[in-house]
Amino acid sequence: MQKAGCMNANMNPTSTEIIVASSIGLIIAAAVHFRLKKIRDQRIVPKIKVSGAGQVVLGAETEPKKKLKHIVMAATRDSRGTKNLKVARVFNTLVEEMKAIGLVSNDDKCTDVMVPMAHKDRSPVLLLMGGGMGAGKSTVLKDILKETFWAGAAANAVVIEADAFKESDVIYKALSSRGHHDMLQTAELVHQSSTDAASSLLVTALNEGRDVIMDGTLSWVPFVVQTITMARNVHRRRYRMGVGYKVDEDGVVTENYWEQIDEEQQQDGAKKRRPYRIELVGVVCDAYLAVIRGIRRALICRRAVRVNSQLKSHKRFAEAFSTYCQLVDNARLYSSNALEGPPKLIAWKDKEKNLLVDPDEINCLKVVGRLNDAADSIFELYNNPHPAYETGSVWKDIVLSPTRLNIQKELKYSIQNVERSI
Repeated sequence: MQKAGCMNANMNPTSTEIIVASSIGLIIAAAVHFRLKKIRDQRIVPKIKVSGAGQVVLGAETEPKKKLKHIVMAATRDSRGTKNLKVARVFNTLVEEMKAIGLVSNDDKCTDVMVPMAHKDRSPVLLLMGGGMGAGKSTVLKDILKETFWAGAAANAVVIEADAFKESDVIYKALSSRGHHDMLQTAELVHQSSTDAASSLLVTALNEGRDVIMDGTLSWVPFVVQTITMARNVHRRRYRMGVGYKVDEDGVVTENYWEQIDEEQQQDGAKKRRPYRIELVGVVCDAYLAVIRGIRRALICRRAVRVNSQLKSHKRFAEAFSTYCQLVDNARLYSSNALEGPPKLIAWKDKEKNLLVDPDEINCLKVVGRLNDAADSIFELYNNPHPAYETGSVWKDIVLSPTRLNIQKELKYSIQNVERSI
């Protein structure tokens, strides 16, 4: 027993042994740590090699290996960014609508979407500006706003324009900031949201009895007819947005753009609202001119549309113009074919009277109404007789003028180079 106790006493480590063992352990741990760190750094930092000429070059393993976290974050970046932008879009669109209707004040410069205030002792006015894309509606509208009535009312009118909402859309801005190589896809991506925002502002403004200027192509007849019907009845009933254009599983199409809420309850002594006066201003031009203007706008303003969509908007508006004239109180039609000078008034209607036309100019409306909206070139745009080759047309007298021969050759050479590079 005494011998065993001595052996146990000798087996207990001394303080010196403990310190030595701990030091060895720390040294081993440090060596392992630095070794692992060196291996990790070699995987991330490019290897540097020296060429025979003495130049420093990067090795084959220059690309760092991505961690799983980085891969996951990169894969979900677009979806996470789109989700955040969609939330921002809701608030941004709401603010734009509130500004347009006058519910918030802003000392900054107003955008094209806004600016209205109530009128008093007259009927409110709904001005429908229609025409295909690139027809020249903005130019005509500028002249109309200088007229006696609109000179006093325009500053307080609500301007409805889907393109203005499109340009203020946060997703549109984010995509456009990456470059303009996909302008068409970017515009189409936000088309529905900007159209919905414009429709929401329109029904709100009409419910409030404001003066409204609606700037659009007016190419879809059911939407325009339902909008005019709403404006005729909005002084008696309030409206909201409907389901719009829907196709059922059976293929049945339903178009319900506006819904009545309920009949307004008139309070005793309250002043009755006046019905709207509805005016139509249409703009028409040769389709190939509109295409040229669309290309120029894409280059300057970075706003592009597909040519076939542009042609459809011109054809449909030309076909529907006479129908719209029967539904409105006043109507005017302008031609913007002239390259110089203001657009020319070629047709007009006042109240219950018939549409009066300029017999020498109204043929332009008929020609646009029969264009081929699936054309791939100006040669396919119309059947014979082709208006572009008639004497006095811009295409024949200016574009194909012999004095422009060198310019035409340069343009042809540039286009061929672009086509070869694609």
